[in-house]
Amino acid sequence: MKVYKLHSYAKINLNLNVIKKLKNKNLHAIESLVVFINLSDLIEIKRINYHHHRVIFQGKFSKGIKKKNSVTNLLNFLDKKKLLGEKKYKIFIKKNIPQQSGMGGGSMNAASILNFFYKKGIINLTNVRLCSKKIGSDVLLGINKKPKILFSDGKIKETKKNFNYWIVLIKPLKGCSTKEIYSKNKSFSKKEYKYNKNFQISESLILKGKNDLEKAAFQKYPLLKHLKNKLLKNQKAKFVRMTGSGSTLVVYFKSKVYAKNAFKLYKRKLNNCWCFLTKII
Repeated sequence: MKVYKLHSYAKINLNLNVIKKLKNKNLHAIESLVVFINLSDLIEIKRINYHHHRVIFQGKFSKGIKKKNSVTNLLNFLDKKKLLGEKKYKIFIKKNIPQQSGMGGGSMNAASILNFFYKKGIINLTNVRLCSKKIGSDVLLGINKKPKILFSDGKIKETKKNFNYWIVLIKPLKGCSTKEIYSKNKSFSKKEYKYNKNFQISESLILKGKNDLEKAAFQKYPLLKHLKNKLLKNQKAKFVRMTGSGSTLVVYFKSKVYAKNAFKLYKRKLNNCWCFLTKII
């Protein structure tokens, strides 16, 4: 049977404001500007004549992925709701996005597979939304690679703004648990985003932005704070900010040359970190 190939792009948060902890839920209301970058896991998917789905992870960052993960959870939910009929699939995923990096690798894998089923007419948009809410709060953000504004009430708005940044990703070997960082978070912000059709993100809002989860992550892992202070010394960078719940720090540049020079320096100096040069899509 035909093999379909997908790119599951990493997402980053240009900013992230934690507004409040939701009552009776282990969740938080947040607002964020989410963009996608030219770094992706590679997915191959095909139908199989078998009684069960098969999910195989390989690649540099596949080690330690649990049998119960975002992709298997998605397939189990689709089967439970009988949305795939009797069809079974073999899904091969080459992991190029580090785990516990704050770039949503697992959630974006699930989102890419959901989008595949939607484009093939196997499930409808209502079921895409239903599955997204069930699998993870950020899955719906990855249904396509358009930049998105996430509002504190959970609404999502796509934006046409062009985010022309070259970036260098710096991730220590130690990752951050999303659940743990949120549980330790004590930083909260007032709402900055108001949901309406005219609301857009300005350059000044990006530059003065922040990530409220940095304090909790830096308290848990002082190395991250030390690393950010080092990165802030680069005067060519527009700003440095952690993405998601960490542990990746992102250095933003307006010039490809500046970004390439910084990448070469970091690769040489930061021996205990994963470094990657790319740009916002």
